[in-house]
Amino acid sequence: MIENWKDLTDEQKKFAIEQMKKHNIEVPKEVPESAQIFNSMNYVIIKNLIDKNMAKFFYEYVKVEANKLRLLEQEHGPECYDHNYVGIFNDVQAPGVFARYGDPTFDTLLELTRPLFEEAINIPLVSTYSYHRLYQTDSDLKRHKDRKSCEISATLCLGHDISNIDKKVYPNYNWPMWVKDETGKEMPISLEPGDAIMYRGCEVEHWREPFMGLNHAQVFLHYNEKDGEFNNIYDGRKALGMPKLT
Repeated sequence: MIENWKDLTDEQKKFAIEQMKKHNIEVPKEVPESAQIFNSMNYVIIKNLIDKNMAKFFYEYVKVEANKLRLLEQEHGPECYDHNYVGIFNDVQAPGVFARYGDPTFDTLLELTRPLFEEAINIPLVSTYSYHRLYQTDSDLKRHKDRKSCEISATLCLGHDISNIDKKVYPNYNWPMWVKDETGKEMPISLEPGDAIMYRGCEVEHWREPFMGLNHAQVFLHYNEKDGEFNNIYDGRKALGMPKLT
């Protein structure tokens, strides 16, 4: 192994690779830039994790879910349904917004995107659970760090409706998630539909200030390091898509 591989010029790397292949020596894999950023900052933005059409589908799906639960509660009361299967409106971290744990659709996305995240941060992962929300006007997200099943997490923007925003007053409004970096600096992170931010959830404090638009859908995709300190596959559930353990 060449200890100073990252310090070599492109020409030096090319020559070294030729020599290693000639002598049947394993060629080192270069650490992608996204992994270097993640290792130094404990978070990294991943543009276009999913395409815009897929993000729009998921955005509309979340709105349908939220509207369904709202109508069910209006007609039959909030206690008539198993909220493990239909979602909630009493999320502690974001009171009043629609949220759901372990939806089969988003747990599927959780597992399908895992290899993409592993490649981006150069860390093998196990899936724990997904969790999605539909924020509304004046919604916020309390400052917090996550529990152990969210050791490495991604927040994926699905879509939003900010048609009520006066573009003359706020021409570039894009509701950010805030993170507190290693130096203590508070950074706003704004994402477009399909973009994600990946971060060490147990270490990076994160939050959102009150939302000015009409609605905003996000899905959180949570992982542990494979064979790491926690390694809590499926968040202790028997399988993906199962409800949260009580």
